[in-house]
Amino acid sequence: MHSYHNPGVPTALSIFEPLQDGSTVSVHGHVRHGHHKNFAVELLSGPNIVLHVNFRFHHEHIVAMNSQFNGMWGPEIRHKNPLHHSEHFHLTIKVHAGYYHIAVNGHHLADYPHRYPYQSVQAIGLKGDVHVDKVHFEGFHFQRRWDGHIDHGHSGYNAYGTDSYVAPVFIQPNFSPYGAPPPPVNYNPYR
Repeated sequence: MHSYHNPGVPTALSIFEPLQDGSTVSVHGHVRHGHHKNFAVELLSGPNIVLHVNFRFHHEHIVAMNSQFNGMWGPEIRHKNPLHHSEHFHLTIKVHAGYYHIAVNGHHLADYPHRYPYQSVQAIGLKGDVHVDKVHFEGFHFQRRWDGHIDHGHSGYNAYGTDSYVAPVFIQPNFSPYGAPPPPVNYNPYR
């Protein structure tokens, strides 16, 4: 088990081992009332957003979920937003073989199907009007130290969540700090 306590937002926190069936990422925090009127939790793989969970508080009080690959968003999945301004929350994302099980404050929100191999996730991104108390990781092998630097095969997530953020580009084609990803089998996440 590993935790990051009171990370500043926006931030991208490295995940030092690949996600696996049964891994859980938990985010504890509270919603701020700010000018963004939303906050997002993202699972990142180089320039790609494997999972985007966006809590929106403006005209549409929804949670929008999506994935972005090679700069292109897929079809958005929407659910009712269970949170309100200044409310504390506990978001859990549990990995299953075919989907992410997403819950808020112990209540099921959605099962989001994998559109890209979950083993490729390298970091969790946090941005928007939110204060994060803790990000907690469970269900990993923890065979290496979860601190210091990890070579993700790109320049990193510097300035993530800001207007000056430029998504990283992989230095080597098909680089993975965890070894080779599972081979795609005629995989198109938007079919």
